[in-house]
Amino acid sequence: MLGLTDFIQNLVAGVSVGLTYGLMGLGVVFLWQSINRINFANISSAMLSVYLFFLFHTWLGLSMLLSAVLAIVLVAVYGLGLRYLLYEPITKRGGARLEFVVATLMLTVFWLTLIIAMFGGMPRRFPPLFGDATQFVRFFGVGVRAIYFYMIVVVAVLMTLLHVILRKTLMGKMLRATAQSKETAQLMGINVNLTANLAFVMSTTVVGVAGLLLGPIYFVSPVLGGGAIGIKGFAAAVMGGLVDPYGAILGGVVLGALENFSTLFISSAYRDVISFAVIAVVLVWKPTGIFNWTSKKE
Repeated sequence: MLGLTDFIQNLVAGVSVGLTYGLMGLGVVFLWQSINRINFANISSAMLSVYLFFLFHTWLGLSMLLSAVLAIVLVAVYGLGLRYLLYEPITKRGGARLEFVVATLMLTVFWLTLIIAMFGGMPRRFPPLFGDATQFVRFFGVGVRAIYFYMIVVVAVLMTLLHVILRKTLMGKMLRATAQSKETAQLMGINVNLTANLAFVMSTTVVGVAGLLLGPIYFVSPVLGGGAIGIKGFAAAVMGGLVDPYGAILGGVVLGALENFSTLFISSAYRDVISFAVIAVVLVWKPTGIFNWTSKKE
């Protein structure tokens, strides 16, 4: 029988981890809306941010806050690099979606192989950026890991910031106009080149933040460089129809909760199976996404 303690612990854990899946899904949504492409190299941003943070703090002795900021800044620059060193050359030479997808997959494998060659494949301890990973707080009288609340707060602040940028600023209106119709946006005098740069930067940045949030759970590990973690982010984006940022976040939350409760009721061996099943079912049952409100408004 499911007790209140188990329910609250699994709910909080599922929601918090699911929010990070949603952030990864946001990276997919930003680029899909901007260039109509799936960029699997985005997944590497989570692993790169964690290893950069680890390198700056542990090897160079920088403070944790400065190390985290530098890691995110470099991951943002990585996003620009993906555009000018990968997307643009492929597009100018007549490459289409398939060529871009294959190239980003190979780049993901490259980063994963390089990280394993440099640091080894064994997980390393993640520095306590969000405090002691074993610290617990009381929530409705139940002990819950404090890291889960830090994750919820960080994602809430980030989503609030993104909401203000996308809905209340001129830059956000430019991004949304370009997402709806690039040709019309150009006729209106919008700098489509600038909005594409922003989309690439934002896509890798949010995934990099997700990587730092997942660090206390998955440690400094190549696991963050793709595989099941990346599939979960993609699943969250699919649940939002690849176009709705809020739908991607909600999709991640639902996915995270499903994972945790499936572990509780069935077996931990089926955690990752859930992600694959969700993608398959959503694509067959409702290809436009379960939590896709953007298309309905348009």
